[in-house]
Amino acid sequence: MSDKLIRLIVHCFTPEQAEAASHLPFYLPQPLAKIARKAGKAPAEIQPALDALAARKIILKTRKGYSLLPLIPGMFERVLINGADSDWHKKYSELLLDLYSTGYVREYNRTAIPLVRNLPVQKAVEAQNRVATADLVSETIGCHQEFAIANVCQCRQSMRFIGKDCKRARPEDGCLIFGSYAKMSAEGGNARMVDRQEMKEAVAERFEKKLVFFTANIAPENANAICTCCDCCCHFVESVNNWNGKAGIAPAHFLARIDQSLCDDCGKCLKPCNTLAHLMEKKKHRFFAERCIGCGNCLSSCKNAAISLVENPSYKPPAAGFRALGIKSFPAISLTGIKVRLRRD
Repeated sequence: MSDKLIRLIVHCFTPEQAEAASHLPFYLPQPLAKIARKAGKAPAEIQPALDALAARKIILKTRKGYSLLPLIPGMFERVLINGADSDWHKKYSELLLDLYSTGYVREYNRTAIPLVRNLPVQKAVEAQNRVATADLVSETIGCHQEFAIANVCQCRQSMRFIGKDCKRARPEDGCLIFGSYAKMSAEGGNARMVDRQEMKEAVAERFEKKLVFFTANIAPENANAICTCCDCCCHFVESVNNWNGKAGIAPAHFLARIDQSLCDDCGKCLKPCNTLAHLMEKKKHRFFAERCIGCGNCLSSCKNAAISLVENPSYKPPAAGFRALGIKSFPAISLTGIKVRLRRD
């Protein structure tokens, strides 16, 4: 709890809405009647407040009822992904960015919980004659018939609101969405449907912009979304670079390796790297393997072919689906939550 968090809460909730929301379950929706009983009120008394919050995407509303969402990822994405740019949305972005910059998320990054995985640059993997079917974007595209692109990238949109434009991409370069999630997102006004060819072109363009492809750590045949992230706007990359956010990333299938005998210290690999794995110190190139996430963006920048991809012995195939991922991750997530609560108490 902090003044910055309180300011964000006050912006999102009126006192009446906050009182109603305090009786909501976390994430899994409950019927209005059950929520009203917990609040000691008639359903008609609290429904207007809940519906107003749901209309702004502050809380989740489904056919099953209402629930609270995590701040990020969760509420943040839902509030901004449709491209809304009212004064309220701009203030929301300002307050959330101010809160996130405190680095509170480091409290949740003390335990390795591989919920997210990186999809490497396809050309980089193919050029090295590597086989990584489940880890290539082409495999995800091939598994689905429905595709959509989110109206905006919520991270780049929020940064634009505070006057900081992305160095690599546009706010309109939103998440890539596949399967039933694509249709659902488009019907909700958060994305536009595209065909397979347009999705392939979008992927190629994002790779050219040296973005990092993050997705849920599940097999490619599942409905899913891919965030195309950058080091200047993306909060997950910010967490990786500053607050041990790599604890949330599954070990990559491949990692970069440097042949120092071929490196001429030109420094051209620094710009495409989003995670500060390549740095120059006293005009000499240094590679920090522990920061590498295996994206492969740096390979094409090296004219001397001093960078290659090597198999990561720690790699494990993605989970079969969200249910399997949740079951596998639940013990570590629960333990992390308990530890954070105890530290705060």
